[in-house]
Parts: sequence; C-alpha cells; structure tokens
Amino acid sequence: MIKSGLVLSTSLFSILSYADVSGNIGVVSDYYSRGLDQTSGVSVQGSLDYAHASGFYLGSFASNVKWYDKTGDGVFDSDYEWDFYGGYSQTIGQLNYDLGVFVVTYPNETKFNEYEIYAGLSYDLNPHAWPAILSTKVYYNPDHNSYLPDPKNQDESAWYVTAQADIQLKPDLTLTPQIGYAFGDALDQNRVGGLDKFINYSLTLNKAFKDGFSASFAYVGTDIDDQDNKIVLGLKKSFDF
Repeated sequence: MIKSGLVLSTSLFSILSYADVSGNIGVVSDYYSRGLDQTSGVSVQGSLDYAHASGFYLGSFASNVKWYDKTGDGVFDSDYEWDFYGGYSQTIGQLNYDLGVFVVTYPNETKFNEYEIYAGLSYDLNPHAWPAILSTKVYYNPDHNSYLPDPKNQDESAWYVTAQADIQLKPDLTLTPQIGYAFGDALDQNRVGGLDKFINYSLTLNKAFKDGFSASFAYVGTDIDDQDNKIVLGLKKSFDF
C-alpha cells in the first residue's frame, strides 16, 4: 500500500513538473462578452489554468452575471456563470495553432448551458517587423441556447469569428484592437425570433504592473441598434502556483 502511494505521488510530481498552473482574480466595471453586456454593472471574475509542456491545456473561468430576464417577470434567470475549456496548442516558428472545446454553464439555470468547439491561428510579427501578434479564431456552437428565446424547444447553431492584434507599445503596455462577427441559424431573427446576427468590436489598453497586477481600459461596442457603446475598466491580479 505504501509502495503504491509512493508510485502515485511520483507520477503526479512527474506530470506537474512538465506543466504550468496559473490563475487570476479581478474586477471589471462591467462584464462584456462578444460585445454583449452580461451584468450591467460591476463583475468579480477569476480563472485557473493548467498548461502541459506537450501542448494540452485545461482551464476554468467564473463570474457573476445578471443574465437575463427572458420571462419578463423582473427576475434574472442566472446570477453566475462557470465555464470550462480544454484543448491543444502548439507553436511552429512564428505560427501558433489552437484547437479546443469551451463549455459555458449557468449552474442555477442549466437550460442555458452550451458548448463550442474552436480553432485558432496566431502569428508573431516580432522580430521580423514590429512587436505584435495577429490572431484569429472561429467558434462553432451546435445549439446556441443563450441566443434563443425558448432554449428547451429550439435547437439552432451559431458561429462566431474574431480577429485581433496584440500590439506591444512598451514592455508593460499592450494595445488590442478586435473585431468579431456572430451569425448562424440561432442569430436569424426572422427564423427564431431571437437576437439577429451582429458585429462586435473593441479597443483595449492593458498596463502591467509589478507583482502580477494589471489594469485595463476598453472601449466596446456592436452594430446592434438599441445597444450603446461602453467603456469598461478592469483590475486584475495574476499568480503562478
């Protein structure tokens, strides 16, 4: 029995020695996801990530939400979100590819739970041109519950395509312009009566400080007629285990 425990401990140590475990906790003045407001106010968020040297990774993200009153009774359908993701990522020269699955859950309103598969590419321009990373990612959701007015009786797919540039202005200062497009059957307003297809965009300035602290200033918006653009402020603490 002691020998088995020793072998298990040695194996676990071996696995962890080839992996990085990190996390962060922070607060934002408003939680926006793909240009859509999730809280209409302050949100506390955190994540935990495991990355193995082989390229496999796992992670989890949690945040409070006010999302959203579909029944019209004045009560929000869910007050927190807990997401899980995992995939495989590798870098070949200046090019990186990323394949994975993202699961979105609302533990106290599970009818809105959903998952996406995604594929992404990024290219590091440094040192050939200037310090910036260009990236794009495509998400496919076979049943996008969160965009549908009646998720129990509707089964509609959705796509989301996004591109961004992470431009390093200084070693501790990064500017990130981003644009995305959401479309698909779940975003065909005439077909399902839900949200129509839309474009979202953002411009984020991130400043890194000592001891893992960082601050962000973001301007976010969409082309949806009744939604105003917003400035979102954030403060985050990152840490390694």
